[in-house]
Amino acid sequence: MMPKIAPASLIAALLLSALGAAHAADASQVYRNDPHRAQWHAFEGRSGCHLVHELPQAGVALISYRHADGRQYLSFFARRPPRKELEGTLYIAPPPWGGGGRQRVEPLRVHPSPRTVRFSRQTTQRLLEALRNGREPQIHYTPSYSDRPVTIALTPAAFRPAHRQYLGCIDRQERVDAGVATRGAIIPGRTGEPLADAGGSGPTWEGNLPRLPRGPQTEVYFATGSAALTRDALERIREFIRHLEGNPHWGVVLATGYADARGEPEINQRLARARARAVRDELIRGGVPEERIEIEARLHEGSGAEAGSALELAEQRRVELRTAL
Repeated sequence: MMPKIAPASLIAALLLSALGAAHAADASQVYRNDPHRAQWHAFEGRSGCHLVHELPQAGVALISYRHADGRQYLSFFARRPPRKELEGTLYIAPPPWGGGGRQRVEPLRVHPSPRTVRFSRQTTQRLLEALRNGREPQIHYTPSYSDRPVTIALTPAAFRPAHRQYLGCIDRQERVDAGVATRGAIIPGRTGEPLADAGGSGPTWEGNLPRLPRGPQTEVYFATGSAALTRDALERIREFIRHLEGNPHWGVVLATGYADARGEPEINQRLARARARAVRDELIRGGVPEERIEIEARLHEGSGAEAGSALELAEQRRVELRTAL
């Protein structure tokens, strides 16, 4: 009995399907916002001016101008950083609606940390110029968890108006004494807290800012009635300093001291402030400029039997270290 031969149309369809699957396997995963919905946001923070562009499935691009040193920083904070350091490539290309070829700029280091890609001052200026001219910076690398390369594209759509606001912010800060310019009211998002931590059902800050990356933070604990730093406290502070050095976007350190809920409020207030000062002094010894640090003392509610369990009291005796954009 002769075997049945599949029709030519079926064979062609199978071949096309196989070729399509192979092409899909080799295709790059491109993360790019729809140009009609893309947004760049400019806002004035505690110690500088910022431009932020969110790619919901990939992460956030953050550009910061620090008033204290007059420098700009451009970084990409990935939602899913690689498990190990990888090599990548930076390109400048025309947007999807434009013409022309892609230009290779330089090799990249893709870091296994939230601040996944960081750029030098010179490269930052070049990328800002490209965006102003309607070109698209592209971060390209192959993640450790997949064989498919990743391309993260920063669209020039909506960039120019936000960039004008950003430049206006820089001009204002350069005209105002730094001691005044860095003392604005904190609003959610400017402290590096993501939208989910801001409370409420929607954005509560000015300008409807997108989700921002989280800045360095930690908590330092103390013994009862003491403002002395323990060995664990010193290690936490040193680790915080290391993270701060690797995240220059956050220019202000907020040290908030607490005492537990027992005792007289006046005594607790003094103790909470002494703890914040002890942490501040250690930060300064570790190289953090004093003018970047703000301290505050707060009291816990409740007293006596209402003060809480031993564990709850221990958690109350602390200094919270947070950072602000």
